[in-house]
Amino acid sequence: MKIKYTIISMLCFACIVLIFNSCKKFEAPVAPMTPIDFGAIPDSYASLTENTDLVIPVKFTTPCDSGLMSASYKVVNNRMGAIVLTVSPAIDIPFTGKTVDATITIPVRKGLISVIISIYDKAGKLSYKSVDIKSVVLSGSNVKTLTNLVMSTDPADNQNFFSMYEATPVFGNATALTKQNRIDMIVTLNGGIRPITAHGYAINADYYNGTPTNLNAGSKAVLAGFTKLTYTCVTTARTYLTRPVFDAIAKESELNTFMDTVVIGYPPHGNNYNLMALDRRNADAYTETSVDKGFIIGWGYHAAPPSLVALNESFGLVMVKSVVKKPNGHYVMTFDVKAPAADQRAAYNASTIAPYAPYPL
Repeated sequence: MKIKYTIISMLCFACIVLIFNSCKKFEAPVAPMTPIDFGAIPDSYASLTENTDLVIPVKFTTPCDSGLMSASYKVVNNRMGAIVLTVSPAIDIPFTGKTVDATITIPVRKGLISVIISIYDKAGKLSYKSVDIKSVVLSGSNVKTLTNLVMSTDPADNQNFFSMYEATPVFGNATALTKQNRIDMIVTLNGGIRPITAHGYAINADYYNGTPTNLNAGSKAVLAGFTKLTYTCVTTARTYLTRPVFDAIAKESELNTFMDTVVIGYPPHGNNYNLMALDRRNADAYTETSVDKGFIIGWGYHAAPPSLVALNESFGLVMVKSVVKKPNGHYVMTFDVKAPAADQRAAYNASTIAPYAPYPL
């Protein structure tokens, strides 16, 4: 009896397998991935020169009747080390309906190894393509140096805003409203004069309102009327960024060497500071005792808060020379800056965002 049931079970299993296999021929065939067209741009470069632009035309039309869901690109950098990849957040590429017809511009920086374009249609199908860079030829240009700049936490002084590459690098709110995509750093009153990024204006209520609040010097007052906020990274004071170190840097190659060996590099010579992927939006609060203290400012890519995804690719050095407290409780800071000669602010505005809830401007 057991043998009979066993034979029947085997026959049933065989029938199921036959039915399954016979049904497979009626499955819809898997469509090949729709190609992305870069025009005459190659998929791979043997080398590119630092501080130039990689311009990629992106053309794509989906066969999906419902159209496209998203189009974006990511930048991949291995400056942290040969086997350590740092990837930017996804940067949107504009599209209409079923079609992408856009041009993206990627600043060429040390460590750049790839730009990856990803396009999803509304059926969930992904098409992607990359441009790969085998090496970057480093720049031999002199750094851009600004000296004896003065910023103030007092809005009445019209010195709350800093833009490294503007002809007049420090200005007030009225001018800043006309240059919203040019802001590298602002200062607010929070335990002293505190440099913060426009992108990080609402780290918490104290940064937003300012402390003490009766001086009306938080980012809410400083950025009043803004509709878009640029991204930069600012660090705490770094003990290894001293006045002699700052003064010795004259060329972009020397700035790169300092960043790679002393800041980013591994001990015993480096400090293993993962600045490439750092999401830091506020520096220290500087007071009267803050003499010859330095911090780093970085330009790159960032996702909208509360994301912590960042890729910082270009860096400048800020040396605080003096801080004075005004009779009305506000602070004034004098400082020097060194950064790459080319306009890094213009190169890194892809992560510009609008003010976000619950912190209206």
